[in-house]
Amino acid sequence: MGADDDVVDDKSLLILLIETNPKYWASSDGKGSGTSAALGLTHVLRATTIFLNSFFALNQQNRVAVIAVHDDGCHYLYTSPLAGEANEEDEDADEDARWTNKVGGLDPLQIEAGPTMLARLGELAGADSSKKRKGKGSVGDEDDAAIIASPFAGALSLALCYSNRVQSLEATSGLRVKPRILCLQGSQDRPTDYISMMNAIFSAQRQSIPIDTCVLGDYDSPFMQQAAHITKGAYVKPVKGEGLLQYLLSTASVDLHSRKFLKLPATRGVDFRASCFCHKRPIASGFVCSVCLSIFCETRDACDTCGADFTATAAS
Repeated sequence: MGADDDVVDDKSLLILLIETNPKYWASSDGKGSGTSAALGLTHVLRATTIFLNSFFALNQQNRVAVIAVHDDGCHYLYTSPLAGEANEEDEDADEDARWTNKVGGLDPLQIEAGPTMLARLGELAGADSSKKRKGKGSVGDEDDAAIIASPFAGALSLALCYSNRVQSLEATSGLRVKPRILCLQGSQDRPTDYISMMNAIFSAQRQSIPIDTCVLGDYDSPFMQQAAHITKGAYVKPVKGEGLLQYLLSTASVDLHSRKFLKLPATRGVDFRASCFCHKRPIASGFVCSVCLSIFCETRDACDTCGADFTATAAS
């Protein structure tokens, strides 16, 4: 692999995780004043659409996957066409041409993906309304009743799986793509997701996939701070919500090679503490279950998560 391989035709795969939890957007908790979250989901989607259009314009072979991080799980809102999924009728087509977007070398997001994203969000909203009429809550309501949290650990895992699939497809087509992940998070971290979150972060580090995070509300995310620090990504928290688009364009739009020449916001004061599973509080030292690795701030006779008996272990 030559030294110029990272410069010429640096195709990027951007996997965007967007906070769409209806409980968070319906609540005023943690949004603050003047933040992106305070301006509403419509403002975030508008800035995201413009940002993705700019991302497509930088390289017509760039690819995007947009994932909604909902209260009941993670859902694809939009995925760009991939090389291995292209029309195979023209077998003589140039490999790079198969990566080229549809309309004049550019796939305009406002024409194709914008309506797709909105339609999918409408389906999720309809499913939420139906669930409320039936009196059914989402998974994890009892565990996370005290806080409003979204499954970003599952979203990161889904993003890594999609990245692996894309890289496998492009390898069979003789193409190369460099993936990265961008998270737009507003809700608090879910303490019980600590282990799965760290597994996803270290998997991203192993694959050299940077994780960038833009915090939408008042709450900082210790998990995402660690993700940005470990994977050499960027962690930003816009002071003014109107500047969300500017932050996205200046930190997450350029390819990985060009990022080396930019002075990205430094992640300062990273909170490396884990949160206990019992009181959801960050702790510097605690007790870990030897079976499921759950973390507790106080000693227990049995694990609240997996039911492992600690008294028998202590007696032996």
